[in-house]
Amino acid sequence: MGGAPGNRGDRDGSRGSEVAWTIIGLLLSGVIAWGGIGWLVDRWLGTNLFLPVGILVGAAGAFYLVIRRYGQG
Repeated sequence: MGGAPGNRGDRDGSRGSEVAWTIIGLLLSGVIAWGGIGWLVDRWLGTNLFLPVGILVGAAGAFYLVIRRYGQG
């Protein structure tokens, strides 16, 4: 009948951990991907503008995705 006592609590804790790691992954991947694109454009054009713009765009996009996915309580 069921399983060992305490398993349900462990599953709930791992679910929160999974969500936290997913959010961290989204934030990091957005900043790294768009920052990398900005860096490449900077290298190509010989400027210093697009790296910070890419980082900001990546962070904003990642925050949007996190809020869209997990903000609906």
